[in-house]
Amino acid sequence: MNPTELLQHIRTRLQWNSRTSTAPARFAFTLIELLVVIAIIAILASLLLPALARARDKAKAAKCQSNLRQLAMAAMMYDEDHQVYPIGWPPSDLLALPMPPIWYRQLQPYLGRNTNVSGQGVFICPSSIQKARAEERIGSGMREGGFWGFLAYAQNGHINNGRKDIGSRHVQDAQTTLLFADTDGWDACLYPDGQGSANVCYRHSGGNEKSADTDRGVAGPKKPKGRANAVFVDTHVELLRKAPVRLFTLERD
Repeated sequence: MNPTELLQHIRTRLQWNSRTSTAPARFAFTLIELLVVIAIIAILASLLLPALARARDKAKAAKCQSNLRQLAMAAMMYDEDHQVYPIGWPPSDLLALPMPPIWYRQLQPYLGRNTNVSGQGVFICPSSIQKARAEERIGSGMREGGFWGFLAYAQNGHINNGRKDIGSRHVQDAQTTLLFADTDGWDACLYPDGQGSANVCYRHSGGNEKSADTDRGVAGPKKPKGRANAVFVDTHVELLRKAPVRLFTLERD
């Protein structure tokens, strides 16, 4: 008996029982019939659950892309006001300050927050799931927010890394120069694949927080590279398979 015939058989039994509700039930499901129904349900669930997981991942990737575009727009406004981009990592004279100026603080006023706020909000990718560190004192469960709990993106390491004078005027190819992209949240700056500090994190489409070339001590098993969201200087967003050096350099390639 195929599944269609079985379902028709079950429907007939149910209709018969509804017509003879005052009389003793004459039919009962056999164990084989129940097992077949359970097997059909299990097969349908096995087909449906991966599709739901993919849909959830796509929704998170879309939210991540929206975050990156907002960051790029904020960086563009910052550049218009100051004629330079935010600082990826401060030079020594600024690093000694109590609250060093770093891009994830400098962009906060353009996102409705104060400059003493670090990360959070649009700085966090919804797929940046990591195990909380003991010093966070929030338990041992999983949470969003990258390694430090407040950042899941980084700024191109070729832009104001140890300096503070690079602006949009130095970018010769806005369409192929990265501005921000997914990372595991360890570094404020972003580095290309193939280098000792490579940290573009391919967490979407099957990856996880350990899907960068460099392992920064993120807990859990390593997955293969999936895809990484990145926003470029011209504010368009792409889902990348790889991030070579040419996407980081400011010169025209």
